Amino acid sequence: MAQWLKISGGLTQIAAGSRTNVWGVNANGNIYKYTNDDANPWLQIPGSATDIGAAADGTVWHVNSAGDIYRYTGDQPG
Repeated sequence: MAQWLKISGGLTQIAAGSRTNVWGVNANGNIYKYTNDDANPWLQIPGSATDIGAAADGTVWHVNSAGDIYRYTGDQPG
């Protein structure tokens, strides 16, 4: 029998590249990254999106309401 653990938050889109690389977008277009802490699960990331995708290698992409495409670079050295 499948078991599910409810994680707090409210998302309209979710993408999982791996167990620890999970991203989501809420109804307002806010972008969130999963913190791997079920007690405080989501960290808001700057930007606005209508769709989001996460790859197994850690790469994350999103599309905004204008159709512009973005790749997340916040985890890379500046």
